[in-house]
Parts: sequence; structure tokens; C-alpha cells
Amino acid sequence: MKAILFKILVISFFVGAACSCSDEDENRFRPGSTHTGTNPTGPGEGLDFSMLTATNHPRLLMNASAFTALKSKIQSNASPNLTILHNTIMSLCNSKGMNTKALTYQLDASNKRILDVSRDALLRIFTCAYAYRMTGDSKYLTKAETDMNAVCNFSDWNSSRHFLDVGEMATAVAFGYDWLYNELSEGTRKKAAGALLNYAFKQAQNKNWNLNFYEATNNWNQVCNGGLVCAALASYENNPSEAKDIIEKALESNKSALKVMYSPDGNYPEGAGYWCYGTLYEVLMLAALNSTIGTDNGLSDTSGFSETAKYMLYMTGLNSKFFNYSDCAPASTAALATWWFADKYKNSSLLYNELRMLKNGEYTNCAENRLLPMIMAFANNINLDNISAPTEKLWSGKGETPVVLIHTDWTYTDTDKYLGIKGGKAGTSHGHMDAGSFVYDAYGVRWSMDFGLQSYTTLETPLANLGGDLWNMGQNSMRWDVFRMSNLNHSTITINDAKHLVNGAATLTATINTATELGATFNLTNAVSDQAASAIRTVKIVNDQDLVVIDEVKARTDKSAKVRWCMVTPAVPTVETNRIILTNGSKVMYLTVNGTVKPVYKTWSTTSTNSYDQANPGTYMVGFEATITANQDATFTTTLTPKQN
Repeated sequence: MKAILFKILVISFFVGAACSCSDEDENRFRPGSTHTGTNPTGPGEGLDFSMLTATNHPRLLMNASAFTALKSKIQSNASPNLTILHNTIMSLCNSKGMNTKALTYQLDASNKRILDVSRDALLRIFTCAYAYRMTGDSKYLTKAETDMNAVCNFSDWNSSRHFLDVGEMATAVAFGYDWLYNELSEGTRKKAAGALLNYAFKQAQNKNWNLNFYEATNNWNQVCNGGLVCAALASYENNPSEAKDIIEKALESNKSALKVMYSPDGNYPEGAGYWCYGTLYEVLMLAALNSTIGTDNGLSDTSGFSETAKYMLYMTGLNSKFFNYSDCAPASTAALATWWFADKYKNSSLLYNELRMLKNGEYTNCAENRLLPMIMAFANNINLDNISAPTEKLWSGKGETPVVLIHTDWTYTDTDKYLGIKGGKAGTSHGHMDAGSFVYDAYGVRWSMDFGLQSYTTLETPLANLGGDLWNMGQNSMRWDVFRMSNLNHSTITINDAKHLVNGAATLTATINTATELGATFNLTNAVSDQAASAIRTVKIVNDQDLVVIDEVKARTDKSAKVRWCMVTPAVPTVETNRIILTNGSKVMYLTVNGTVKPVYKTWSTTSTNSYDQANPGTYMVGFEATITANQDATFTTTLTPKQN
């Protein structure tokens, strides 16, 4: 019976391709829809490329009728929030997309990337293509075509040095080619198709890269495959053999990568910033596949993937700050991929943070604003004008980098408290030695913070000149000498002043979710096993008032364990004999410790002695030290309590 149904589906596809598209044909591969047949189980197995013809453009994310419907909805202001989103894209296009400065091939300060050029090209071409589709104003068409020709005239897209540059440039040219196909000159179409073939497809097929993204289990897999697949789907009719090969390879490699990055619960190993980047290209690829060939080949069914947007919803604390573990900046940014999840799973509540940022004007300058036009394909399917706050206070996820995330009331006011705690290991992609670290927002202040990432271009060359390599994740790598990456400078514990073990993973052992306590327990033993027999950390909010951190440490039989308990903070510390007073403006918090071994309160400098380290003004490190004798154990209970007015 399954074989008969499959034959009927194949026949119906080819019949549809042979005639002019009816309304049913145009909506058959609507963004967010699912193929009416069974998802293929292997790369290329049963995939239908028959709709990828020269007479069928635009087709990536939205077809002509979808653009018409969207335009009508915006003109009638049927959804005020959709109109705000459209106006945001148009404003971005007019201010940055219409930049008259010529695009030129320029390596960055580390003499490695043209990624900024690729991203500039993507912002210009994509926003102008959108603006032309929505307004019909020829100035946008002319600008997009000019910039397409400029980048297609480059000698290459820098594949051998940094293949991410290719992924983003291919995306730019793909959307310009597809969305503007019928209006572009024949010369531009040929040049674009040739550049996609020679600068993208052949470079991937010939392995002319700096990193094998097909085997990577991080954002490289998503961005490179996402850009290549969009390009292959957009220009398929020109080079069907090469395009089919690109698509099939992407489906195969991405399937295994998704399991590592999202299973079992949806939390992302590389943190919030790279979720916003990698997951955005992931859903771009999935949506492009669904809108053109009607299936993502089962990729979206990967365990944990359907839950990952909820993880991101809980990753933003107060004052627009992320839980910024790993290589992530503190300031939160729009999680654009969330729009795909809200549409796909019919869950508009996932957009609670996004609409708040959109209305606050934070979308115009968000980190991934170059891809803003893509979310209109999903936003048009969602009721954006009646979205409520989440109801659950705690979210937890295991996997490669386990986390527990807590919002006590979701008001983003002084009554809301936010806590993020993490496990995992430094050896994860973009990882820091931050196992056991936490951020804590309360009473409008981030009391426990993370310094966040330092720009790679300021570190790569200096470390290389000293014989090091920023991207070497080995135990003795100079990466761990970078101030912001060492465990000594995170809100966690250090034993005997030693670095955490790179491959020692801290695991989530329990979550705490009661009427009076919210938090979690992590086993940090693997990260410090060369210095201590065991280390268990519990972090929790108690009675909606105090933050309590309990550390249980057992020394090894062959050595004592000097425990350094550190918290990074923007609050000014005053050390007294029995506490540390933390002051941030008019807000005051008391840090106290009760230990079975006597602790000594301390502060540490946030000024590095390394010439290459970024400065950390306005920050402090506070905590205590205590020494546990060999073969003994101790428990330290640290409490952050607000001053009562």
C-alpha cells in the first residue's frame, strides 16, 4: 500500500509541474507546511526537484502569491505588529541596505575573513529584494542587482581561509537571484548562477575549505549547509547535478549534527549568541526545503529540536541581558529563528520576548538583522496581537551543555528574578572554563555576571605570535590563558588555583521546583577531579528573596583542596569581617558564607596582566577561600540577601 501511495504522489508532482501552477500548486509547499507524503529516510531518497525550474521564481520561503497576500495584509494594517515588523525591515533597507559604498573584497584584521563583507552584502541584497517585492520601486531592484554583480565579480568568496564567508555570501546571492529573478538582466542571472557554482558548490565539492563543516557539530554545519542549500534550491535549473549533490550532502551531514546540538531537550551547546546564528541558518534551510521540494527530510523531527525555541525564551534575563555562557556577549539580541518555531508548532507564546524587543526598536540593530526579511514568511501565518507571557518559572535541559533557567514572574521588573546555571565542559565548541557558573538578576540588577566573549580578531594574531592558537581546545592551550575564558574569572569554584579539566563535563543531577525554592544541583567533579575527590554545587532562589549557593567539596586522599569561590559582579564590594556588602546604585546585597571549614572573604582584580586581554572596567570579583585537608570534606553555604529598607 505504501509503495502505491508513493507512486501516486510522484505522478501527481510531475503532472503539476507540466501545467501552469494552480492556487493549490502554489500553496503545496507553503512555508511551515509538511510534505503530504512520508518523509524520506535517507539523503535524496524520494526527493522531488521537479518544481525547481526557470519558470518558477520566486520560490525560496515565499512564492509570488505569498508575497501578494503579505503585501495586502500590510497595506490594510490587518496586524499592527506585522506592520511594525515590515516597517522595521524597510527602515533597515533604507538606512543600510541602500548603502552606496561599493562592496569590495577586504580581509579582516586577522587577515583571515571577509565575513563582514559577506554579511554586508546579505543585508543589502536581501533587504532590497524584499523592499522591491513589497513596493515595486525600481531603486531597490537596481541596488540589489548592483551589489550582486559586485560580489559575483570577486575572485572568490574566501572558501580556503574561512568557509563561513561562503555560506553567508551564497545566501545573499541566492535570495537576490530567486526573489528578483524575473526582473534581473540575463547577464546578472548568468553571473550569479556562475558564481554560486564556482565560488560555492565546487569549493565544497572539492573540499577547498579551512574546516570540514560537513563533519562539524556546531554552527559551521548549519551556516555553511544552510547557505549552500538555499543557493542550490534557488539556482537548481542551471546546474542540477551539482545542486542535487549539495542538497543531499547537506541532508546527510546536518542530520547527525542536529542530534549533538539539540538532543535531548533543545538547549544549545554554544550558548545564546550562537543559537541566534546557527539556529537561524538551520531554520532558513528547513524552510527553504519545505517551500521548494516540500520536505526537510525529517531533520525537524530530531529529538529536542522542537523544544529549542523555549530554551531561548528562557535565556534572556532582566535589562535585556542573556545568560551569556561560552563565547557570547552579555547584551541580548533578537532570536529571529523563534518566528519559524512559532509558526511551525503553532505556539505564538514563544514570541513573548521577540515582540517586546520589536516594539522597543531593538530589531533594527539586532545581531542577525541581515536576515530579517526571511521571518516575514512565518510572521504572516501567526496571530501576533494576542501573545501572553510564559507560565512556567523553570526550564531545564540536559545534553552536551546542561542548563537550568529560571524567571520568577516574567515581568522584567524589580519583582522578577532571573537565574541561569550551567554545566558542560570547556572542550565544547566556543566553550569557556565556566562549568558551575551562574548569572543572577534581582531587584533590577545583575549581581552575578559573566564577562562574555572577547573579539576573536583581537586574540588570534597575538596568541599566534606567542606560539599559541585560540582554537586549540587542548588542556595546555593558550586559549585558557585568556582572562575571560579561564575558570578563575567566572562565577564558579576553582581548586588549588588549577584550571578546570577541558574534557571534564559537569552534569545536571537534579532540578528544584517547589513553592519556596527554584534551582538545580550540578556535579562538577569531572571538571576538578585532578584536584578534588568530588564537588557538588546547588544554586537556588529561596522564598523569592535570597540566592543560596551550596558547595560540597571532598579533598583527595593525596592532597588538600584550597577552594576559591568566586562571583563576578558589577556591584562595588566592601569586605567586612563577616560579610561582603555589594552596592549597585541604591541597591544593596549582602554576601555571607557559612562553612564547615572557615572561609576567608576576598576580592580579586579584574585587570589582566596579559597584553592581549580586553579591559573589564566597572567589574569586580568577590568571594572567599578555604582549605580542606586531605581526605576531608566540607560544605559551604553562600547566601546573597537583599538589604531590607
